[in-house]
Amino acid sequence: MINEIFELYKQTLPELVRSEAVVRKLLSDPNNHIISHRADGRLVGVCVINDNTIYLLCVDKAFQNRGIGTGLLKESEKYIAAGGYGKVVLGVGKDYIMSGVPINDGVHQFFIKFGYTNAWGSLHCVDMAQKLSEFDYDEHSVGDTINGVTYRWAAINDLDRILICCADNEEDFSVYYRNEDYYKKDTNLLVLIAEKGNEVLSTLGVAIGFECEDMGCIGLTATAIKHRKQGIATNTVLLATKYLKDIGLKKAHLGYTYIDLINMYSRAKYKVCMEYFMGEKPL
Repeated sequence: MINEIFELYKQTLPELVRSEAVVRKLLSDPNNHIISHRADGRLVGVCVINDNTIYLLCVDKAFQNRGIGTGLLKESEKYIAAGGYGKVVLGVGKDYIMSGVPINDGVHQFFIKFGYTNAWGSLHCVDMAQKLSEFDYDEHSVGDTINGVTYRWAAINDLDRILICCADNEEDFSVYYRNEDYYKKDTNLLVLIAEKGNEVLSTLGVAIGFECEDMGCIGLTATAIKHRKQGIATNTVLLATKYLKDIGLKKAHLGYTYIDLINMYSRAKYKVCMEYFMGEKPL
């Protein structure tokens, strides 16, 4: 059934940037509860639930506006309520296939109609991207010192200082930075740090070829509060993006970020490519 769900996902949400391997892994989680709708023996609608999170709800385009999505959503809410949960979350749980519900094509209005509200209040979540052929920053490279701050790839012995930096403002990122794969040699996961003296001022995660072979991803930007508004985070984004271009990648992407960080990423030529409604509903 995983193959059927994946094909339906790609048909209905082709613009989302998640690798096939990641999506298939999430769809295969034994903790998932799957509610499906078939027509003539073919899967035309599906909802994938993990704990109180709806990872995915999609309906074949040829079968939309027939009440299938409504039925899947109502049945999903009943299942989540029966599990003792007090609310339904759309998108991000332990992981995510999509961080929320895409706003670009108005799909989120379906959920608003059934009482879902934006968990981020006035903020939205966005993905940003760019073609690296259009990125032209050449002033500095990873390893350089800029205004007394050195920007370099982290090693495992930097982890404690990285966690201190995260704890100051982005505690949720710590679980990712604890992944030792980021600090191994010849890895496609990297951590760029900005340091001065014995202090890590800012961090940035880099993934190479995870979503597709010619793409690099950046994210997990965390800057200690007292070192903000000094251009340090912007420099990490510029240097990491330059690195992605220098190693021959064609595209750069960052996902699941706050709309109020758009200006910073825009300085490195990233543009919003997807906006999400971070929906939730009390039960």
